[in-house]
Amino acid sequence: MADLNLGKMISKFVNYQTLNMQKQAPQNQTAQSSSFTPAPQTPAQSSSATPMPAPQQSQMAGADQSAYVKDMMKLPKNLNELVFMMQKNITLAQLNQRFAQSNMRSMSQTQAQILAQLQGLSLTEAQNMILNGNKAILSQMQTNLRNLAISSNAMINLADISAMIQANGKDAIAKLITTMASTAKLGVQDLSQLKETAKLINASVAAASQNDSAQTMKLLMLLYLPWLPLQEGVGFDLEIETGAGSDESDSILIITITTLNYGNIVATLILETSNSVHVNIECDKEFPKDELLLRIETDEKHYSMQSSVTFETNSQKTNTNSEKPEAKINMSNTNEVNPYLLLMAHTIIRHVIEIDKKKTGA
Repeated sequence: MADLNLGKMISKFVNYQTLNMQKQAPQNQTAQSSSFTPAPQTPAQSSSATPMPAPQQSQMAGADQSAYVKDMMKLPKNLNELVFMMQKNITLAQLNQRFAQSNMRSMSQTQAQILAQLQGLSLTEAQNMILNGNKAILSQMQTNLRNLAISSNAMINLADISAMIQANGKDAIAKLITTMASTAKLGVQDLSQLKETAKLINASVAAASQNDSAQTMKLLMLLYLPWLPLQEGVGFDLEIETGAGSDESDSILIITITTLNYGNIVATLILETSNSVHVNIECDKEFPKDELLLRIETDEKHYSMQSSVTFETNSQKTNTNSEKPEAKINMSNTNEVNPYLLLMAHTIIRHVIEIDKKKTGA
């Protein structure tokens, strides 16, 4: 525990709480999550002599809680970053170091350009130029994160993901237990957020310890569906079915999503080439196909993925009588999955449910 920084860990909780309160201040709206939201910046460390305000569980929304859980487990914020890490066999710290080095080089070039133009400028003009330069660097960093060079031929081994979640999760729980003991000594009475986070991480470790490909796939999807991290059954259900493995079935995923407003949406994902996925979607005629297509096209640009999407319209809406959205993935009984099938499955589930939630809130 030598690397445990209590002040930094507590300040992270407070920062997630503050960000969520700011989001909820204008009005109570359902946040539309994006898989490419920049990670919240960690505030400066506070003195351990000053009692810190206790974060409240009710004040941390699903997206913030999901980001915090992954941060504690040393998992990247976005699924494509996780795929990149697994393929390169590097840790999150090594991934961040790569981008830090790249951004430092970009910053030096930008600063040199700014300094070369400072002569004859007023202080305000110079400050504005530096500010704009920093914004450009941040924008470039986000672009780099979105367009990682994912290898289409390097399969994602679900057993490796299971092992990583177990190891990182156990370490996170140990740190949380130490933090709860130390936080109580600072006079903080409400430890509900810390306990809830430990509960969620412990659930992920328990699921990963089954060493079952279906359970690992399910866990992975839940971790990266930002509004409900690891809380299946509370407003959302996910089921993974596995069948007999074969060369053909390894290249196909069938996703059935039960929505509240559009009945059943069935998406069949077929890997045509190593980085090209054909998606056939059966849906109700009222389902906003253009909106889903636009969302898919946006994601595939970030994933350097090619896809073709076709729609089949049902004449009548399926009457599901469901009180909450559900999703079921049918996959072969294999321990490896193509990275682009994985990313496309995540994209389809996330965006269909978001579109359904948007309709419900309208």
